[in-house]
This record gives sequence, structure tokens and C-alpha cells, in this order.
Amino acid sequence: MASPIVILTALESGFGALLTGAVLYLVLSHGRKAYHYLFAAFLFICFIWDLGTCLLMLRNEYLEELPVIGRIAILPCIFIPALIFHFVNLYTGRPVKWAVVLVWTFTALTWVPILMGSFYQIEGSYTYPWGNIFRVKNTIFDPLVFVFWYGINLSAIWLLYKGSKNVTTRLEKRHFTYLISGFLVVTFSVLKAMVTMGIDAAILLPLGMFLNDIFVCIIGLAIIKDKLFDITVIVKKGTLYSILAGLLIFIYSFVEHLLVTFVGEKLGEESTWLHMISIAVGIAVLMPVKNRIEKGVERYFVHRKLEF
Repeated sequence: MASPIVILTALESGFGALLTGAVLYLVLSHGRKAYHYLFAAFLFICFIWDLGTCLLMLRNEYLEELPVIGRIAILPCIFIPALIFHFVNLYTGRPVKWAVVLVWTFTALTWVPILMGSFYQIEGSYTYPWGNIFRVKNTIFDPLVFVFWYGINLSAIWLLYKGSKNVTTRLEKRHFTYLISGFLVVTFSVLKAMVTMGIDAAILLPLGMFLNDIFVCIIGLAIIKDKLFDITVIVKKGTLYSILAGLLIFIYSFVEHLLVTFVGEKLGEESTWLHMISIAVGIAVLMPVKNRIEKGVERYFVHRKLEF
């Protein structure tokens, strides 16, 4: 039976993927400036990260699949510091061009030892008491991963802090606050990667995914409440029901997977009862959620333009 760590991480990462996908859509559909597309690229990698982690948890007992999923989910994250740093330089309006070029050059050079097979290689998996995770081969260069990640991300956050001192309106200051807090959360969420390096600290995995979810919630709130990136959200009924349909599919698939895995041996994997129970759970969860979302939308946007 899957451990609470595996189940909790699967739920957090699945929910995070849905949230990140929604925010990514908003940024791409409204973005017109270069920094919009840099931020969208960053969100897309976060989406892959969340979705990959969810798959790692759902397929946790299939050890041969974990390294493949791990490569797809983790390797794109190497671009995150460069994307954040470049985005911040453009967003603040005072780009340090030589620093941006240096960061991208260093990022590109990082791929040389990776492609040569001498750095950050994913081979096999670790089996911990709480579950399984893909294995990153230990090398003497491992500390450089964290130096690279924290050094560049914290430098970008420092640039945002300096930029916040030059804005004059309260709205702009709030925008900078959202971004600073969001990037800080993302920066420390990388601690969950330590379980892929042989450190058995189970709490780091769900904690890291929880921090990812907080980041997306911060950015989503900033867009809806304070028009971050000059994005004005117009709520449509079609959008609302699309979100609910996506949630229903996710809940149904997740519940069905759990039932097939832990109950299927007794009832049979193709049992009609399993599908019926999965659908019932999905509806039971979404009905109160639907009502709350509709009431919340009506209250919040009572003084805003709604397009139905």
C-alpha cells in the first residue's frame, strides 16, 4: 500500500500541475512583452516538474519507469535560474546585459558534462521506507547544483528588491512583493531534490511540492487581484466548467488508480464497481467545490466586468 508521503505528494503535485497550467495560459494569452514569454517558459518547466512528480508517485512501484520520468521532469529545471534571472532583468527595466549573457553561458556549459555522462546522471532508483524515487548518481560536483541554483536565484531576488525601491505606486510595490515572495518560495522548494541524492528525509518531498503550490497561488492571486503583468482576468462560465472538468478527470483517474492498485486484487482490475466508485467520489468532491467557486467568483467580481 502506498505511504502517506507518496499519496500526499501525488495530490500536491497533481493540483500544482493544474494551477500552473491555468496561470501559464493566462500569461501566454495576455503576454506581449519579452519578459512575459520568459516567465511563461519558466511556468512551463514548473508544469513539467509538477506533472512529472505526480507520475513518479502514481507509478511509484514500477522502478524501471522512475529514471525515465525523472529525466523528463528534472533536467529542464536546469534552465530555471537563467530564466528567472533574465526575466527579472527585463521586468525591472534595468538589464545588466553582461550578467544575463554570463548566466546563460554558464547554463549552456552545464549541459556539456551532463551530455558527456559525468554530471547529474540519473541511474536506477532509491528504495526508502516511505516509497521509491529515481537516483541521481553522486559526484564531487553535486554541491555545484545548489551553488548554481541559490546563487543565481537569490541574485535575481536581490535585483527585484532593489527595483522595488524605485517604484512609486502602491500597486507596483505589491507586484514586486508578489514576485519576491514567489521566487523565494521556488528557490527553497529545490530541497526536495535531496531525496534523489540518497538523503532519506521523507518530509522534503511533499514540503517541496507544497512550496511549488504556494508559488503558483501567489502568482495567480497577484494576477486576479492586482493585475500582475497587466493581465485582467475576465471570468467566463465556460472557463469555470473547463476547470471543473479537469479536476473531475484528475480525481477520477487518481481514485481509480488507488482502487485498482489496492482493491483490484479482490474485485478484479476491470470491475465495474471500481469505475462507479471512482465516478461517485469525483462527483462528491466536486459538487461542493463547484458551489464554492461560483459563490466566490460572484462575490469577488461583483464590481468587475464579467463576460458570460
